[in-house]
Amino acid sequence: MRAPKTLPKPDYVLMVMTLLWGGTFIITRNALTLINPLFFIAARFGVAALLLTTLFRPNLLSLRKRDIAAGLIIGLTLFFGYGLQAIGLRTIASAQSSFLTALYVPMVPLIEFLAFRRRPQPIAALGIATAFLGLILVSGQNLHHVTINRGELLTLGGALAAAIEIVLISRLAKGTDPRRMALVELITVSLLAVTTGFLLRLPHPPSQLPTITPTGLAISILVMGMATAFIMVAQNWAQSLVSANRATIIYTMEPVWAALIGATFGETFRALQILGASLIIASVILSQWRSAPP
Repeated sequence: MRAPKTLPKPDYVLMVMTLLWGGTFIITRNALTLINPLFFIAARFGVAALLLTTLFRPNLLSLRKRDIAAGLIIGLTLFFGYGLQAIGLRTIASAQSSFLTALYVPMVPLIEFLAFRRRPQPIAALGIATAFLGLILVSGQNLHHVTINRGELLTLGGALAAAIEIVLISRLAKGTDPRRMALVELITVSLLAVTTGFLLRLPHPPSQLPTITPTGLAISILVMGMATAFIMVAQNWAQSLVSANRATIIYTMEPVWAALIGATFGETFRALQILGASLIIASVILSQWRSAPP
């Protein structure tokens, strides 16, 4: 069934989403100079849940057990993904974080093999190897002595959580209402983040000075909440009309936007890091190449 002409094409919607995703890295990193990462996540997802409830209240009142169960499980992985990424962003550049986060795509076939014995195709295995090399280069490593700092390690943990989330969505989302499930996910992430924020006291990075005012922080939370609510709904709509493989290839634009936006705010990449970023994008495309349309 063809989408109504009054709606934008799903490909364009997904491209807009990658721009929004890319922009969230620099906003989050600046906000984290003034607020605990977990409290920022709680506020962001709380605002998104409130907006979603306001916009789709008639459709969200009849939650079913399947919507709640799937939303809770996927919301848990979202919490770890966004939480680890936000904590890592306190010590690494926003563009670097976005490229490391993009590693969730080649991680997906590896997780499916370990969990469900779905052996990845040779091209997907090549994508995993390419991603690993790109990871070493984009993190600014010396090829003769590879080390990973705490921020990069936490970001990789967030990418792993994102990959698990994708695998779980493909298994749990069938037969659920995407808006109801999204609301449960948003509330779950917000509650887990605020609770963990009180229980886990994170020291403020001593090398970072506040780059925004409290008013700017409030505006950032509102903007991020609106972007999150839009992304949740738009992704559910667009991916109902576009194959997952095609959508994933479009998603490779996310770290590109993040790098461009980060460069606008003064972040720089060395030549080897640019090569590593290119390899990560190549790994994402390779991991989806087998079933992508010609």
